[in-house]
Amino acid sequence: ITLLSFLFPNGPIPTIDCDDACDGNDDGSLDIGDAIRVLAALFGTPTSPLSAPYPDCGVDPTNGALECEQYSLCP
Repeated sequence: ITLLSFLFPNGPIPTIDCDDACDGNDDGSLDIGDAIRVLAALFGTPTSPLSAPYPDCGVDPTNGALECEQYSLCP
């Protein structure tokens, strides 16, 4: 929901400190493709799975333009 709100005009800037967490297709940018990938994974059969570390909890193993300044450690 945070990502979709951000993508619409005049939407609020996400208050999360980990933009990389919203990058569902791991392409290094936040766009509608990320929302589609996450929604497909939640409610349908995705054409390709979410990027690592999904389905586990952890740090994104790929280097990208998005940062993760703060995140909660996995339980």
